[in-house]
Order: sequence, then C-alpha cells, then structure tokens
Amino acid sequence: MSPDVALDLEVAAVVAVAVLIVALAAAASGACRRHGTDDDVERALGDATLVAYARTAVEARERQRCCVFCQSEYAKAPDELVRVVPACGHFFHAGCDADRWIRTRRTCPLCRGALWPRTEASGDGAAVVVAVP
Repeated sequence: MSPDVALDLEVAAVVAVAVLIVALAAAASGACRRHGTDDDVERALGDATLVAYARTAVEARERQRCCVFCQSEYAKAPDELVRVVPACGHFFHAGCDADRWIRTRRTCPLCRGALWPRTEASGDGAAVVVAVP
C-alpha cells in the first residue's frame, strides 16, 4: 500500500470518528428531539386532565368499563379520579401507570394515538382542530 493511500485512509477514519462524536453529542443534548413534545406530555399530565369518573362522557363510560392497567372496573366511588387523554377521550385510574406510560411513550395507552388533537392553520391564519382517528 502506498503512503498516499494509507494517509487518505487515516484521514477518512479520523473524519468518521469526528462525525460519530458530533452525532452522539447532538443526540445526548436533545437537539434531535421534536419540539413541543415535552410540553404536550406535561399538559397531558396536568390537573386539567384529572377528572372524577362521573364527569366523563356517558358514551365513553359505556365503551370503557375497566382500566387497561389494573383491569378493575371504574366508579367504585363517585369521586374516583381518572386521567383523560384529551385527543381520544380514553381514561385510566389516576393511580395506575398511565402517567408513566404517557411520559415514556407520549401516546394514549389504549389506542396509541396522539395526546392532543392535531391543529392546522386555516387560510385566514386561525388554528383548526383536526380529528384524530
């Protein structure tokens, strides 16, 4: 192998290692994360999404009779707190693992949908809520 080829290989190896270091540093700093996701999670875990089971929609109560985490039925007490996912309306016992799931996966534990309804700008600049399937 000629000295010129060996030098070119060494330079290529050094550049590859430098690129790898920069990529790892960017990933560790959070620069690659989607913006707004953490705010959505914290809003979804806020007090506004904790409601009494009796205040959830009647049709939702008919569809979802038990918590997907603990498999026990709701409404053992009239003031039983549930965490409601704003986008889809699914709910879970406040004391179950829904909060941990939402923090780590950033989706609804039941349907795996978004935490908040998607909004898009309309022609006049106003935000329009887009239905989430």
